[in-house]
Amino acid sequence: MRHINQRWTVVTLIIAGLVLSACTQTPAAVEKIVPAKVEKIEGTNLKRVTLTEKAAERLNIQTVAVREEQVTRTRTMGGMVVTSPDGADPGPGKVWVRVVLTESDLNQVDLGHAALVLSLDDDEEDGDEADGLVAEADEGPDVDDAEDDDSAEAALYYLVDNSDNRLVPGQRVFVKLVLSGGGTSRKVIPYAAVIYDVNGDTWVYTNLEPLVFIRESVSIDYIEGDLAFLAEGSAGSAAGTQIVTVGGAELYGAETGVSK
Repeated sequence: MRHINQRWTVVTLIIAGLVLSACTQTPAAVEKIVPAKVEKIEGTNLKRVTLTEKAAERLNIQTVAVREEQVTRTRTMGGMVVTSPDGADPGPGKVWVRVVLTESDLNQVDLGHAALVLSLDDDEEDGDEADGLVAEADEGPDVDDAEDDDSAEAALYYLVDNSDNRLVPGQRVFVKLVLSGGGTSRKVIPYAAVIYDVNGDTWVYTNLEPLVFIRESVSIDYIEGDLAFLAEGSAGSAAGTQIVTVGGAELYGAETGVSK
């Protein structure tokens, strides 16, 4: 009996020792993975954002290259086929088409380029421009535009070859005008890449090396559809630079702590 008690005493001491040993062990440290590392760029107010591969996948980061191309700016306005009240003749097989513009719009038109006259049934997206009539800027008939439209600041007249009699006086048409500043090389980016800060300034995120993103200021001249055309001399990304089109808002939030 005595031996049995001694045995239980030894077993109890061993169990107690194991329990105490377990209590005194320090649990293994769990490494915390930071999805984005944000570092200040020396000499600027910007920060470099470096993502982990998992974070980039989770945000579905997508990029495209900035491209540079020759652009021609146009604007399609309503016009009308007109005649002169004093019977003046624009010439054999010719008609005048008048386009009423504000003074501000008039100043943007490049009169050195021909316009394109389209019927109201023409659809630019369907390629019907091939059926348009080329029109050259002209002084037009001697008529007081103010009598026709009191709200008009100015009117442009275009001389159109109408030898096939497609146009008749009083007919309303579309006139596709070429705006000044066309024919120049511009950097073009997807509008989806543009980030607006709290002050309304415009930025893009460049991706110059894998998983590293840096915000860069851009100056937008105009937006057409889903494309943004950068102003001449804009301190934007060089052609060929990869910029973020998906995930930019999240990068901005990580850099500034401000969510969109």
